[in-house]
Amino acid sequence: MVSLSTAYRDMVSSDPAIYKTAFRETKNPAVITDASFVIQDVNEACVDFTGYSRDELVGDTPMNLFSEPAVYEAMIESLSKGEPWVGGFETTMKDGRMIYGRGSCVPIRTGGELRGYAGFFTDLTERRQYEQSLRILNRVLRHNLRNDANVVLGHVDIVADELEDEKLVKSLSTARKRIDSIVKYAETARNLDELLSERTDPSLTPVRLDELLRIELDAARKLYPEAEFTAELGSAPVLVAADDAIGTAIKAVFENAVEHNNSAAPTVTVHLDGDDSVATLTVADDGPGISPDDHDLIFGREEISPLHHGQGLDLFFVDRLLEKYGGDIWVEDSDDGAVFKLQFRMLAADDVEAESECSNAE
Repeated sequence: MVSLSTAYRDMVSSDPAIYKTAFRETKNPAVITDASFVIQDVNEACVDFTGYSRDELVGDTPMNLFSEPAVYEAMIESLSKGEPWVGGFETTMKDGRMIYGRGSCVPIRTGGELRGYAGFFTDLTERRQYEQSLRILNRVLRHNLRNDANVVLGHVDIVADELEDEKLVKSLSTARKRIDSIVKYAETARNLDELLSERTDPSLTPVRLDELLRIELDAARKLYPEAEFTAELGSAPVLVAADDAIGTAIKAVFENAVEHNNSAAPTVTVHLDGDDSVATLTVADDGPGISPDDHDLIFGREEISPLHHGQGLDLFFVDRLLEKYGGDIWVEDSDDGAVFKLQFRMLAADDVEAESECSNAE
């Protein structure tokens, strides 16, 4: 390690142009300013990206590259405090095109003296347009699907009231259940949209998983009176890193254990345990079980083929949510039914107190 560091210092001292070369050839647009925020240099990527020549940019301030003055002022305020800045912003190209991306800027110090600032930009315009288009499409599809489903359900009920044939009435009941499932998929899609979109607050908070499980178990028992839910949750508080969506995930796993169970009286066993780092929730049922070949398929981790069928969007939602929490979900082999394991990051009491103190300070 010492020899590598020495070799590196020798290389830099003998050829300081290495830094200039690295800066100029970086593929992301980059800018260097002095301590007064006057541009001293830009790389080739910045010239190509903005459409401005190096002479047009050098000597000016980066303010003209920011379409929103408030964002530029926030960056200056952060840097003036000696802190790095990272954030999204829009910039207008020389030809008038509006580009959106994410920028980062850091102070440059040598020998303890502030010499200037270095800023870098990543173009996210296409990704943003794709996400916005997909979000609008999802919203329109969900709205139309819900409205059309309600119309169909209304006609199903009208026809069912006029029928006396038990087979036809049963057939319409099956149709109603399928339509209800379609509407439920639309609601799950909405939850996924909120989870994955920029509107979702990325921060996690301490959640009493043991208390939440008791609430969701009571709700499941009322929703599925024919099923038997047994639980071992322990008496100690179990704090995990999560957010408001965790209840939806627990509900989805409980519903999956009953709705995909071919038993007349499904049995669902819930167990919660934890150590200093993780809490593990086990949900076992006495249904038909899941083939080992389908363990990843049901979570949407593999492409669904005509020979394999997933179990809707619910488990896909749970999988993505656990990933956001820094946890995991998987299925274990069982001789009788399916066993789902959900793993959460545990939060120690000290972590919760520290977070509470930070929140109060804010």
